[in-house]
Amino acid sequence: MTYKPGEHVILREVWQGQVWAVRPCIVVHDGPQYRALFIPSGTPWKRPRTLDDRMLRVPDQPWMLGDAAWQNHALHICPNGEAYSVLLIWSEEWQLYCWYINVEEPVRPSPFGFDYMDWALDVVVAADMSEWRLKDEDELQEFVDKGLLSAMQADHVRETARCATERLLARQPPFDERWEDWRPDPRWGIPQLPERWE
Repeated sequence: MTYKPGEHVILREVWQGQVWAVRPCIVVHDGPQYRALFIPSGTPWKRPRTLDDRMLRVPDQPWMLGDAAWQNHALHICPNGEAYSVLLIWSEEWQLYCWYINVEEPVRPSPFGFDYMDWALDVVVAADMSEWRLKDEDELQEFVDKGLLSAMQADHVRETARCATERLLARQPPFDERWEDWRPDPRWGIPQLPERWE
């Protein structure tokens, strides 16, 4: 199934068959090379919490999903079949904060939209691409220490981060477009979680 621009779908993170996080979003592009999904500021979403309602960053214990609201505008560009995506993150006033590389399972279709799972390590690239830095290396190590990822898998995550950063900085497709100038159709509104999102 191919979605049209403006359609609302659900983007879920799924860990070992259980939903870890869920975000409603708006399709910008759904094609053979890449998908682009938009999450506007104010979008309601579900994030993992411990059973005693504390924030949880690593799926090493039972969890529940708590309510949250998205705090910025984010355009999620997912090259098909690749183990990463690139987010452009803007303020509510459309000032570009950064390009944000998320190393993750390749995004795959689901009955609700798309599923994937974040693999902890991220790369934060300056808005003008003049510099970049790794983020959450400690969280990736925690995945390894707790047996959630192997040392070999963690090395693959690091290599994926390196390759994705090179591709973005070289403005290779689909990053050759002027995504920083992109803006949503104002008629799209704020996506909502449907009743049966799970």
